[in-house]
Amino acid sequence: MYNSYHNSSDEINERVLLITTTWLKTEKQLHFLARIWEKLDQDHQAIQTQVLRLLLNKLEAAICEMQKLEKKQAEERDGIRQAKSKNITEYKRWKYPFIKRSLDETIGSLKKWQQIFDPTWLLILRISDRLIDVELANTSSSSSTTEVERTGDAFIATAKTVRNSLKPPGTQSQTQTSIFLPSEGISTSARTPILYSTASLLQRSSKNKTYVLDTVISTPNISPAIQNEDVRDLARKLTATDPLRFGLLQCRGVVKVLDPHYKNIESYEFIFHIPPGLHSPKSLRAVLIEANPGASLSTRFHIAQQLAQSLSYVHTYGFVHKSIRPETVLIFQNEASELAASFLLGFEKFRAAQPGRTSMVSDAVWYKSLYRHPRRQGLRPEDEYVMQHDIYSLGVCLLEIGLWDSFVVCDMAPTDNDGSTSHKIEHSSRPSNLLPTVSRSENDERKAATLLQDALVTLAQLELPSRMGDKYTDIVVSCLTCLDESNPDFSNENEFKDQDDVVIGVRYIEKILMRLSNISV
Repeated sequence: MYNSYHNSSDEINERVLLITTTWLKTEKQLHFLARIWEKLDQDHQAIQTQVLRLLLNKLEAAICEMQKLEKKQAEERDGIRQAKSKNITEYKRWKYPFIKRSLDETIGSLKKWQQIFDPTWLLILRISDRLIDVELANTSSSSSTTEVERTGDAFIATAKTVRNSLKPPGTQSQTQTSIFLPSEGISTSARTPILYSTASLLQRSSKNKTYVLDTVISTPNISPAIQNEDVRDLARKLTATDPLRFGLLQCRGVVKVLDPHYKNIESYEFIFHIPPGLHSPKSLRAVLIEANPGASLSTRFHIAQQLAQSLSYVHTYGFVHKSIRPETVLIFQNEASELAASFLLGFEKFRAAQPGRTSMVSDAVWYKSLYRHPRRQGLRPEDEYVMQHDIYSLGVCLLEIGLWDSFVVCDMAPTDNDGSTSHKIEHSSRPSNLLPTVSRSENDERKAATLLQDALVTLAQLELPSRMGDKYTDIVVSCLTCLDESNPDFSNENEFKDQDDVVIGVRYIEKILMRLSNISV
C-alpha cells in the first residue's frame, strides 16, 4: 500500500493513458459506424446496438471508479477551495490504493469489450458498398505523432488493408509486392518440428531470426491457377493481420515447393512472423495431452475465447478453414505465462468461401474426421463446405478444452530417423478413453459419424457443467448441433444467404463469440 501511495501519480497517469489509447481508437470506429449505419442489415444493427449498450455499462463503471478518487465536498467559496487544494490532492493519493484493484479490473473490462466490438466492426468491411470505401478513406489518420494517437491510426490502417484485400482481383490496390518468395531462403535454414502440430520452427542463422513454417499440400484435382490465386489471396490478407488481436499470425510470404521430376507444385510453405515477446510454441494437442492440472480455469477459458475469435477473423477474411483441430492451434509462452497467446494456423485445406469452389474430396483419417461434421466425413463428403462446418469443428475443440483432456492419445512420442522429435501424430496414436466408441463399417459410415456426433453432445451435457459451467456447455452444444434442425441459432440456412456472407458472421459473433467472451471466472 505504501508503494502504491508513493507512486500514485505515475500509476494514475499510466491508467489514464490506457483508457485514452482505447478510447481514441474506439472513437474513430464509432464515427465511421454512424456514417455507414444505414448500410447495415437489421441483424447487424441489432448486434452493434447490443455491443454499444455494453460499452455504456463499462464506461459508467469506469467513471464511478474515477470519481472515488475525488473528495466530495460542499460548494465553497473559490478562495477557500483554492486554499484546500493541497489537502484534496493528498486525499486522492491516500484513497488510490484502496481502489487500485477495482480500477484495473474496470480497465480490463474495457479491453475485453474492445475484443467483442472489433469483430462486429470489422465485419462491416465485407459489405460490398462504395460508401464503405468512401467513409473508410475519410477516417483519416491524425497529424499528431504521439504514441497514443498512433495506436488508433494503426488499427484504421489495418482495417483499410483488410478492406483492400477483400476486393475482387484486379480492383485491389497495386502497391503490394509479390507474396511469393524464392525457395533459397528456407532451403538453407534449419527446421525444428513442433510436436503434434502441422507447423515447424524455421531458424535463419544468417539473420538470427525464427519464423513459424506451415505447409499446405497442393490438391491434385484443383486447378493450379485456382490454388495459386487462393494461396496468394490468403497470404496477402494474413500480412495485414494484427496477431494478438486477430489470433492469426502475420504472414511474411509463401514459398512454392516444386516436384523435382515433374516441376509441378507439390506444396506451399507459409512463413509467419512470431510476435515480439512470445516464444516456445506448443500445439494445443500437446497441451491437452500434457493436461497440466495446475492450469487455471481462467487460462482454459482464455484459450477457448482466443480460438473462437481466430475463427471469426478467418470468416471475416472470406475463407473457410476446413481443418480446425488441436494440431492446427499454436500456443506461445511469454514471461508471465506458459499459455499466453494462441493462434490458429494449419490452413492445409482452406479455400475461399464461395459456392462451387469446394473439391468435394476429403480423406478418412480418423483423428481428422473426428473434427468434421458427419456430412463432411469420408472420401466423398455429401455437402459443400460452409462456415457452419468450421463452427462444428470449433465445438469439438471447445469440448476438449473444457474437459482439459485429449481425444487423441499417443502412446509414445514419435521420432524421426535421427532421433529428434517429429511433429507427426499418425504414429502410435489412438482414441482416448474419453472418446465414445462407435462401431464403424464401410456400409454405415455416415450413420456412425452421426452417432459419434450425438455421443459428443451427450458427453458435453454430462461432463461440462461441473467443470466449465452451464453457459460454456450451452455454447459447445450449440456448435456441435449448428446444422441440426433442432438448433434455432444456425440450422436455417436460408437466413444466411446474403450477398456478402455477413449474416452468418453476425450470428456467429452473437451466439458464440459474445457469449463465450462474457463468461467471467
